[in-house]
Amino acid sequence: MIRVYFVFEDPFDDSGINLSYVDVPTRDASSAFERISESARTGELWKRLYPEDEEHPYKLIENKMACLDISSLNHESTPNTTLAC
Repeated sequence: MIRVYFVFEDPFDDSGINLSYVDVPTRDASSAFERISESARTGELWKRLYPEDEEHPYKLIENKMACLDISSLNHESTPNTTLAC
């Protein structure tokens, strides 16, 4: 399981940006980054983070992602934080 931390443009935040994370069920960091990018483009990521906001006004800053392998931390990941592959 890879936890991906990412920065995105958030028009509702005073700073204009926000930091969040999701867990991706893979052990390959490149695949996890690709999954985040894809889900941001389709709006799936924003629906997960902001289910009440249907317009998806958020934009991923793709060069501002980092990851952490949390595979050995059994209780760290939850269904609420996991983005399916």
